Formats: sequence, structure tokens, C-alpha cells
Amino acid sequence: MSKENPTPPFSYSEAIKRLDEILEDIDQSRIPIDALAEHVVEAAALLKRCKSVLTETEAKVRDVLQDLEKDFGDNDGDP
Repeated sequence: MSKENPTPPFSYSEAIKRLDEILEDIDQSRIPIDALAEHVVEAAALLKRCKSVLTETEAKVRDVLQDLEKDFGDNDGDP
């Protein structure tokens, strides 16, 4: 495993695509046992990246919805 080359900060879509590739390779036994640990470490880093992106996105959406609620209130369709 190369410590000089950490996993780059993939976008969510890129991370999911790479995770799919890793899982497919593992499922099809295309990863030699000597490289399996490296791929598992990479997959874990990608999962953390995805979780981080989802958490950030959730917070941003929540903030926008709260701002809209402040601006427009909850008038249940009243004009």
C-alpha cells in the first residue's frame, strides 16, 4: 500500500463509481489476496468521503429550508 498517494477527494459520483468497481472486482475474484487489504482500505476511505458529502448536503438543504420557512412561514396554502 502506498502511503505517498492518499485517496484524492473524489466527488460523490466518482467515489460511488470507484466503490462499484472495487466491489465488482472483489465479487468477481479479480483482486489478488495480496492486494485485497489495499482495496478494502481504499473502499473505506471512499465510504467516509461519501458520508461526508451526504452530511454536508443534508446540512445545506436543511439550512435552505429553514431560511425559506423564515421568509415564507407555514401558512398552509393561505394567500
